[in-house]
Amino acid sequence: MKILEYFKSQKEDNNFNLLPDGIFTLEQDGRVIDVNDKVLEIYKTTRFNVLGRYFSDFVENGTEILNKIVKDGSSELVRASMKGKDAPLLYLEITAKRNADSNKVYVVARNATERQSEYKTIKGQFSVVQKIIDEKNDFLLDSSGVILSNLVSISGFSRALLDGIGGALSEKQQKYLNIININARDLNYDLEKLFTLFKLESKKIEYQNKPFDLISLLKSINRVYEKDFRDRKIIFSMDYSSLTERDCYLDSEVVEYMLRSIMDIFFRFANLGKCYLNIGHPPMDFLKTREFAANDFFDTKKYVLFEAKIADLVFSKDELDNIFDTYYKGATKRPIGLRASLNLLKIYITDLKGDIWVYSKENFGTMFTFVLPLR
Repeated sequence: MKILEYFKSQKEDNNFNLLPDGIFTLEQDGRVIDVNDKVLEIYKTTRFNVLGRYFSDFVENGTEILNKIVKDGSSELVRASMKGKDAPLLYLEITAKRNADSNKVYVVARNATERQSEYKTIKGQFSVVQKIIDEKNDFLLDSSGVILSNLVSISGFSRALLDGIGGALSEKQQKYLNIININARDLNYDLEKLFTLFKLESKKIEYQNKPFDLISLLKSINRVYEKDFRDRKIIFSMDYSSLTERDCYLDSEVVEYMLRSIMDIFFRFANLGKCYLNIGHPPMDFLKTREFAANDFFDTKKYVLFEAKIADLVFSKDELDNIFDTYYKGATKRPIGLRASLNLLKIYITDLKGDIWVYSKENFGTMFTFVLPLR
């Protein structure tokens, strides 16, 4: 009935149909509720065959691509889904934007079939570069065990000497051994983060999603770090009292690694200030304003929101603009382990279909806010 009413209300030659590119108007679940004449021309079809169907019927892997470009504001060269054995090969360049007021998603599609040869050339050049990067990462990963093992030996033996296993030490010997021990430990931490980043870049990690109790995981992490924070006299609190859904279906080891990375940042950079980690379900408005997903109905209990604040760590605007780029030259004053940790967080969270934001200001500190779906 709605489709018939739509036809009755149409006006020929309106501005919508005069636009030079194809326009899809979609519901949040990806259902097509409107298109302009350019879409019908591109697909050589009728409005009756388009309205009510899903975007994935017109673009291969449409839902996944749509979520990506809505979130990061990018454009994609995609292959159109054309029915029939004689259907022509069609490529489109698409961009998309969600309207927060109407909760509609608008997709602009431009015929880019003629650019396909150019795209293949660029893709071929990228493949050569990617092969070099992969070979470099494989070499570093193969060497990582030996490198980290040597550092553990330096750290362990220097600690043993400091504990008196080799006899009494002079004050100067203790001083130098302590420097060796601290530097070896810090270098081990930085390199472990870098090697993990190389592993991710090489796509060597496969996620093992399985059910686990999120609250139990949070409790165990809190117990591990509680003594360390107390010994360092760091004021730390973790609050997950507002979390009502505890069943999570993600890779528990990855989630634990991410949370431990946050705790390590607290432990390494907190001196006198406070640190806290609050966990709960995000408000509905938060999900909507962040354009979190183009095909989701924003059930807040399906998501978990983490707010991690450290008062002693502040980033400049330039650092914030490039905070997830480990190789950014402007951040050379920061420890490589910190930069790699932030990059790892971004990659892991994105891979788990979540998102992360960082806010930093003088006299406030830094807040890491990230959202993950529970499944």
